[in-house]
Amino acid sequence: MTTDHMAAVARPYARALMAVPGIDRNAVLVSLEAAAAALADPAVAALADNPQVLRSQLAAALAPDQAVLGPVVRTIGLLLENGRLDALPSLAAVYAVLKDDAENRTHATVTTAQPLTDIQREGLRQALARRTGRLVELVVETDKRLLAGVIVQHGDMVLDVSVRGRLAALAQALSPF
Repeated sequence: MTTDHMAAVARPYARALMAVPGIDRNAVLVSLEAAAAALADPAVAALADNPQVLRSQLAAALAPDQAVLGPVVRTIGLLLENGRLDALPSLAAVYAVLKDDAENRTHATVTTAQPLTDIQREGLRQALARRTGRLVELVVETDKRLLAGVIVQHGDMVLDVSVRGRLAALAQALSPF
């Protein structure tokens, strides 16, 4: 199945988890991501394919903290019951997007040649927040190959003001068609 199809399968489950009143959304996300990672383990995947393993046992194995996150265990149980366990990684990804939307939050990746100071990092975060109208969480990476400058990636937008990017643009402009 395609990624888009898996996201479409996962969306109703993610929306249902978002609608649970008073639930700790951060804990739900951590639990979903842990369950998806556990499912990627070949031994756990083999359990999922074994008809002798009870669904409740598998659901509890994928989300062991059921005292706190019963809705996650029940959701995994529903995925199992409906033959949709393969949508679990997509469920975690869709839930993360819905959670960010509900919290008016977005993420951006910044790649620089040199580490940013705290003041530079905060200034960049605030500039992106003004531009997007959302709270911005930055992931900052360094890449010495940039020589100087910065690359900012937010969703589909990429702003490349690095020396490497400018040199590449100049080389493309000078190359014959």
